[in-house]
Amino acid sequence: MLRAALFVLLAAFTRTVLSQQISFNLPKKLITSQLSRFIQDLIATEHIPGLTLGLVHSDGQVEHGAWGRKDEDGSSTTVDTSFILASCSKAFLSASMGILMEDFAQGKNVTALPPHVNVFDWDTKVVDLLPEEWRLQDEWATKKVNIRDMLSHVSGIPRHDYSPVSTNSPHEILLNLRNLRPTYELREKWSYNNLMYISAAHLISVYSGIPYTDFVNKGIFIPLNMSSTTYSPAEAARDNDLTQSWTPTGRRIPTWFSDATRDLNAGPGGVISNAVDMTKWLNALLNKGVHKDTNTTVIPGSVLDAVTTSHAIVSGRGTSPHTSISGYGMGWSRVSYGGHEFVSHSGGIPGFSTMVGFLPADDLGIVVLANADAKHDAEIKLIMRIIRDAVGLDISDWEDVPSLTPKASLRLQKLAGPGLRTPIERFAGRYWDAGYGNLTLCAPKSTSPECREVLKTFSIFDDVTSEENRNTLYAAYPTMWSSHLRMTYVGPDDEDFVLSFTSLFPEGYGKDSAPFETSEEGEAEAEVKFVINLGVESGGYGVKVVAFCVMGGEEEQEGRKRLLRSAGAGYSILDVAEAVMTRVGDE
Repeated sequence: MLRAALFVLLAAFTRTVLSQQISFNLPKKLITSQLSRFIQDLIATEHIPGLTLGLVHSDGQVEHGAWGRKDEDGSSTTVDTSFILASCSKAFLSASMGILMEDFAQGKNVTALPPHVNVFDWDTKVVDLLPEEWRLQDEWATKKVNIRDMLSHVSGIPRHDYSPVSTNSPHEILLNLRNLRPTYELREKWSYNNLMYISAAHLISVYSGIPYTDFVNKGIFIPLNMSSTTYSPAEAARDNDLTQSWTPTGRRIPTWFSDATRDLNAGPGGVISNAVDMTKWLNALLNKGVHKDTNTTVIPGSVLDAVTTSHAIVSGRGTSPHTSISGYGMGWSRVSYGGHEFVSHSGGIPGFSTMVGFLPADDLGIVVLANADAKHDAEIKLIMRIIRDAVGLDISDWEDVPSLTPKASLRLQKLAGPGLRTPIERFAGRYWDAGYGNLTLCAPKSTSPECREVLKTFSIFDDVTSEENRNTLYAAYPTMWSSHLRMTYVGPDDEDFVLSFTSLFPEGYGKDSAPFETSEEGEAEAEVKFVINLGVESGGYGVKVVAFCVMGGEEEQEGRKRLLRSAGAGYSILDVAEAVMTRVGDE
């Protein structure tokens, strides 16, 4: 009896010790009740309808959480709810490019390189791989841009996000690069460019022999068992797992990408996934590209090193004594705080804000997915809280996590005083640029059938005949990111306007039929300078509007000036502009 009792006590003691050892070896749980309350407060104060979170620990264990709603009926988000990843998709492209290079190195390729190309790697020139399609305005860049340059955003070409239309194919985007002005010399400055990722996806399609989306699915999604990850919005919505999406101010909008535009958006921003699948992706990244369960290499270690190593400087100084400079690899940014490196990428399109990152030395992976745009700052607050809890860093002054969806720097200010001296009708007309296509600017009193339709639509939002709007021009401008634009005089000279891209919803959307409009965060505004020739005109006004120039930011204008000076050329506004729309007729 005593022996039995001692045995029971010994067994209980052993279980206690073992449980303590096991508990000691387990990573600290990060999704706690305290973090959950923090997130609930965050989504309430930041007006985020729904958010999901995935975490990966050093031993491969994962945590998932979901808060808020995924549709306007109030259905809760779950860890299986899918979101469009936006620019967090770029990491899948750079990894796929490396996998394709590895296929060629091992003789697994199904297509052949051009006869004069012996090696396909990060240093291979794009013109050698796509000789009939690749051409830039800068002849030197045409010859010298390599794969690494494309994917690390140092081609010298600024964003030009409003040049593509949704009906373009990747091939057409690639051909249009020759019509878009550069801002910097090759490798002079980091300059974010989605068009390069569209072109790179096309290159992968050409040399893999299959569509880019199929190559990623075969090379990454299937090997990592990312069974809910896709490039098809229709497929993601089939099981009611794709979240609905909202503007920053809470208006529901349609899913921004469709299956019809899938190929165009796939490279720079088209992956659709959830928190569960993204922790599988992060697990592989933290395990040097190896699938933890099958022990198979999905992303070769050399590829992972290449894409996460910084090749360009985004910010040359940290924001605090504890913060490093920030750099960009290929589809990944890199910064450190207090010696802890953070490799990450943000994503933002209308209706979605995303962030994926990992601390390689601390073996911690984080994915945050939100179903409204312009919520990057809130996601950073959450990530900083998680890192603080995980590694014990006081990161209250960490502000240098790169945002790759910059806010517009212009603010529309209509000037008081004498106002526009040239009648606004003189600016109305048809304009054209090789890179941007056709555009018809309509004055408030324009009478052409096209302008009557444009003004009818805008009249739902503005009193286009009011004194306040008498010096505003309007246009339909359907691109990947907009449906219309306004151009408003700001002075002091007659040439000075501000262009604002917008998407109009005259009948509302979803259950709310009230009209509204929304703009993409980042590049939605631009300074415009009209070119006016003085002279005797038949109307007696003595002026003729011949073009308008979209100027780009101050840094970009200075970059253009340096390019022209280095070529020994003088310059005018026409030369410094990012794009020049030439007048080709009346409205």
